[in-house]
Amino acid sequence: MTHEKLMPIEDNVNSGDREPEITLPPQPIWVQLAFAFTLLFTALHVYWAVGGTWGLPLLALQEQSAVQAVNWVVSLIMVIGALFILALNHPIGRRVPSWTLLVPLWIATVVCLSHALYGFVTKSLYLIGYQSAVDFPVVSGVSAAEADEANHRSAVLDLLVFEPCFLIQGVVLAMAAWQFIRTPDGRRKWRISLTAGIAAITVFGALLSLADMRFAIS
Repeated sequence: MTHEKLMPIEDNVNSGDREPEITLPPQPIWVQLAFAFTLLFTALHVYWAVGGTWGLPLLALQEQSAVQAVNWVVSLIMVIGALFILALNHPIGRRVPSWTLLVPLWIATVVCLSHALYGFVTKSLYLIGYQSAVDFPVVSGVSAAEADEANHRSAVLDLLVFEPCFLIQGVVLAMAAWQFIRTPDGRRKWRISLTAGIAAITVFGALLSLADMRFAIS
């Protein structure tokens, strides 16, 4: 979709420094990918919300009603997020202050990339023998052998499927927002702020984990 170049808005951080604007390409591929992946992951949460069980950890299988309720909420949040992504490629995205779109996307990006970072490290450590790397909850009525098997399966699934999903979602969100920002300085600040946010969460999480004598809590 091709957009006409709109006049800069005073409270829009993309144009506040009066740098020459970068023109959005006719096919903003990152916005399209971010929207598509968000809908894909929304479908997975809807699947769990209606009672699907594939991919759920052991505790979630025993607390089905609570898991369904949580996934309905997550599905709604992701649908709203998809609308924010669409706004990046719509004239309305130039008629509102940039922060109204960038702040939610910044939070989602930092959460997704931080989750993937922790997941890859901790699940890998768990699978090579550092059992304390992941704090799997104890499920009543389940034998230790059955719990170990279920936890191992969950760690493998996280490492091969779900953490890559978080990584992909974080990357496409980051790039979609980056593409929306129209000045070189704005894009530089976006990259720096994402790096700082991910680093802050990583340090904070590591300190919490060390205080509990674990690499991470899952």
